[in-house]
Amino acid sequence: MITPLRVSSLLLLQTLLSSPVAASSFMPRQSSVTQRPNAFYRTPGLAVKGGADEEVPLQAESSPISEVPAVPTPEAAPAAVPEPVTSLLGPNAPPPGFLRKILPSFPWHKLPDYLTYARCLAIPALMVLFYMPDMHIATGFLFAFASFTDYLDGYLARRWDITSAFGAFLDPVADKLMVSTGLILLAGRYGKAVSIPTSIILAREIAVSALREWMAQRGQRDIVKVGIQGKIKTALTMVALTVLLFVPAADGQGFLQKLRLPGMVMLDLCALVTVTSGSVYFMAAGPLLFEK
Repeated sequence: MITPLRVSSLLLLQTLLSSPVAASSFMPRQSSVTQRPNAFYRTPGLAVKGGADEEVPLQAESSPISEVPAVPTPEAAPAAVPEPVTSLLGPNAPPPGFLRKILPSFPWHKLPDYLTYARCLAIPALMVLFYMPDMHIATGFLFAFASFTDYLDGYLARRWDITSAFGAFLDPVADKLMVSTGLILLAGRYGKAVSIPTSIILAREIAVSALREWMAQRGQRDIVKVGIQGKIKTALTMVALTVLLFVPAADGQGFLQKLRLPGMVMLDLCALVTVTSGSVYFMAAGPLLFEK
């Protein structure tokens, strides 16, 4: 049997449940964000996966990026390595040897010029030693050293591929001064035995030097450049003078006195080569000398 009190309670309960405010206090709150089960929520660099009733940690995921073809960059040229002091030598110079390694700061590129300067300085020293008594050995060694520098400076200049304008001018001048000085000194000691070949050699040197200067003015100096005969003449003259300078001034019977005859023979032979080599230069320049 339904009593009036029970009916009133039922009506009150129905009223409360039908009210929106009351209903919200009894029902669980729902998030305003609608989630779909097993759905991915992508953000730049992040992805969220979750359902309605589970907590899902954030996971980093790289978003797909389209492959961009790499643009080839030109290869940079290798950096230039600073050259050492010895690079002042020519491009065809060989690698440094023993002396150039232990003395890297020495100006090796100037050594041929220094040797030419030494040959010039040896000329006055040669004259002083020649007139000093019993100094014939020192005189001979000095002239031999100066003659060797003539070969050495040319050899080093070619090997190290170096040249200088002043060295190219002074080298042949130093040779002629040294040879002329030796010939004149010996001509004063031995008289006509040396003065005759000395006159022939000096006359040839003057004539050929004048011819080369004239040909240079016409732009044809290469026609009369130094050949193999001229080099043989120079070497033979230096050997002959070295031998004669070793001979003592006083007469005697020693070993060095016996070098006088071989030295005279070589000097006469040198005069003969001087004439033949000089004629070669004049024959080469003949068409220009006698042109109309």
